[in-house]
Amino acid sequence: MEYTNAQILAAVLNKWLQPAVKQLAGQRLSSFPFIAAIENKVRSTGWVSPSWRLSDELAPLIQTITGTMLEPFIASYLAKVPDESIPEMAHAIVDSAMENGGLSLFEGNVTFEKKDVEELKKLLDYNLPRKAFPKYNVVTES
Repeated sequence: MEYTNAQILAAVLNKWLQPAVKQLAGQRLSSFPFIAAIENKVRSTGWVSPSWRLSDELAPLIQTITGTMLEPFIASYLAKVPDESIPEMAHAIVDSAMENGGLSLFEGNVTFEKKDVEELKKLLDYNLPRKAFPKYNVVTES
């Protein structure tokens, strides 16, 4: 099967984002009072250790959810971009993030350190390499 660049980039981003999604989901789940009540009740029974968290139990489900929801969402968004320009666009964004020492999204609520961005760069290099396209240099003076 032949995949589009949008599908490949969506799969790469999904793979790269999974640890962050798991962490965010775990933090968010524990902040809900009813989840905290469930965790406390289960801990009080002695069935689990005092450090047990429901979010750890749900982590495998979160990975499935990102694969079935996040990846198609990203692919549909990227489908609006000309497919042949996706590799260059993705690499340019990641290169810029690396030069800036990381990537910050949603007004700084989600931050990826430089090592995280370097991991994305490796995934892009392997799965969606840049293709050399000759670029026209615009003349600004005669």
